[in-house]
Amino acid sequence: MKVSLSHADIDPLKSHLLALAPGVKSSHRVEAMARGLGFGSHAALLAGLADAPAPCSVDNSAFGAFLKDRGGDTLAWDTLAEAVVRTKLADARAAIAAVMAGEPALCANGMRSYDRRQTPQQNAKAFKDWREEMLGSHCVAQFVRAIEFLQTVEKSKTVTRDRTSYGYKHSAEHFHKEMHPDDDPYVSNGMFIAAAVHLGFTIKRDADNSPNVLVNIAKPKAARQRTQLAGQMRGPTRKAAWRNMMVAAINAGLEQGLFGLAPDDNRFDGDDATYRFLFDRLPAIAHIRDIRFGELSVHVAINPTDKAEDWIDSSNAGFLAGDAFASGWLEREKGRWLQVSEGPTGCVRAALLDRIVAARPEPVGYADNGRFMM
Repeated sequence: MKVSLSHADIDPLKSHLLALAPGVKSSHRVEAMARGLGFGSHAALLAGLADAPAPCSVDNSAFGAFLKDRGGDTLAWDTLAEAVVRTKLADARAAIAAVMAGEPALCANGMRSYDRRQTPQQNAKAFKDWREEMLGSHCVAQFVRAIEFLQTVEKSKTVTRDRTSYGYKHSAEHFHKEMHPDDDPYVSNGMFIAAAVHLGFTIKRDADNSPNVLVNIAKPKAARQRTQLAGQMRGPTRKAAWRNMMVAAINAGLEQGLFGLAPDDNRFDGDDATYRFLFDRLPAIAHIRDIRFGELSVHVAINPTDKAEDWIDSSNAGFLAGDAFASGWLEREKGRWLQVSEGPTGCVRAALLDRIVAARPEPVGYADNGRFMM
């Protein structure tokens, strides 16, 4: 499980761990928490989250191993993940509970089905166990992964019969693997169905005694063939779109811990880095490059093409990189601001323009405009 944590999340995490492991020495608990979140010590955790939120991978094994080495009590294997869920994903767990109440035949495996090789009692126990799993920390994480994928697709008027929930759950896993390559991408059939129900999709049983359902997910529209390189973004609407794409890309880079706002605070290997994120639930890709004197060049594309990673480092990639593209610079030496030239560079397909303008993310620790530095 990977989750973005801030300094404000540390005390709630400690409180939940106290409730889950009251017999463990306090200093051991917080040091184990730091190890389980990828930090070398509690002090390193505090320092790492002091300035901005950071993505943290939840490692239950590291948490448990630290306590075991110190003779601590044997805890549930997912104790740390459970504390993280209670801190950051309580709304997701509540949403799952609501879906379960409305879909009594749903479990982590999918819709209730019967294995004819098992006795009725064995089938009943398996369903009960799978049902209870849905509220476990690992299934809550799967639910969130499925939500991220489903928020990028459109609904059709009726269920589509060419794929079932089992096929779509693999699409969700592929999507998550692309967006978060160092995180576990697994999504169970049942948690995909739960996410679909929560988001208002229509489901219909695929067949009698099948755990799978059909879902009203629209087929992707054929990609537009028109190719355009980026140029000057003219007019207040397109300049607003440029601003929003750039701010979203910079915010995502800060949140993922790729760079900071101090001069030359680069945390990526080499001179550049490419990363992915979500812009108003749409997939996005960004590229940053150190161009010296504390400055970063930033390129971003929304709805990336299949060749986006080959083109995103080009300042005028345009529709070769995605359905919307913008490029510019982040100043960090003379101040902290997004540099705005007379005519910012980018391009946006008309169908996306209003959505990108309406999103309006707020910059985190820097200004969204400032003097263009030569």
